[in-house]
Amino acid sequence: MKPIKLRGNLYHFILAGLMVLAGTGCEQQPAGPVVPPEPTVTFKPQEMADALHAVIAADHDTYARLVLQNYAPGGAPGQDENLMTLHARMLRQASESVQQQGAEFHYVLRSLWPINPKNAPETDTEKAGLQFVFDHPGLNYYGSESLGGRRYFTAVYAEVATVNACADCHSRNPASPKQDFKVGDVMGGLVVRVPLEF
Repeated sequence: MKPIKLRGNLYHFILAGLMVLAGTGCEQQPAGPVVPPEPTVTFKPQEMADALHAVIAADHDTYARLVLQNYAPGGAPGQDENLMTLHARMLRQASESVQQQGAEFHYVLRSLWPINPKNAPETDTEKAGLQFVFDHPGLNYYGSESLGGRRYFTAVYAEVATVNACADCHSRNPASPKQDFKVGDVMGGLVVRVPLEF
């Protein structure tokens, strides 16, 4: 049998194919355990906002039940107001502290009837959210907004008077625009913002 003569490129093509076939299945695996790839994490801003709210609301409610529920009005001058407003100040300062530590989220108390003007709604989303939770008890408001050139997922959760002391404080305060709150009423909302851009 005569040898087959191959010309130019065809020869190199077949030779390259044989080399690939010869190498298949002959690769050496590195020693040691095989590390699986990192799982893909899906960021869900509503779940994050709801989780943050659950923690903040639990702390807020615990303060109301352990401190304000056992609160007896008629203490030293100024003591009543300081004790009653301490929960709002604590929440504001905690939020500011979290921000100073570099947190990407933000939360603040707001009300359509604020005793402290600093707690009035500042954006259209806050106003719409506060009105929504007031009109739809038991439901949360979710939206998005741009602040300072950054997009945020914004959630508003109803702040309800859980004990008589909460309703009484807001109702009897001369600076309160609404003075007929009772237990179970929505007095405002907790606004939680989660950035959509990092």
